[in-house]
Amino acid sequence: MLDYLITKTEEDGDSDYHKTIRTLTERPIQIAYDTEYTPEETGSATGDKNCKKKKKAPGEDGITRDIFQRAYKQFPNFINTLYNECLRQGCFPNRW
Repeated sequence: MLDYLITKTEEDGDSDYHKTIRTLTERPIQIAYDTEYTPEETGSATGDKNCKKKKKAPGEDGITRDIFQRAYKQFPNFINTLYNECLRQGCFPNRW
């Protein structure tokens, strides 16, 4: 799942916009109010009440809302850690 969702990006095909974004994300960001997501926040973000369209088609990653909710119920700590690591590194996969 990780190999599919978090792919390595190649710099060769970057547009000027993507080169700028890549440069900005490589700089360390030190902001005092950046705190890790709590398990409660991650769980709340995946909950039924946060998704108005129940039968929405999956995005580029092919994962439906239902699949993600089931994965979260099985592996809440893993998904919370995954989100926090993305936050720490300032890198969220394009497919998301």
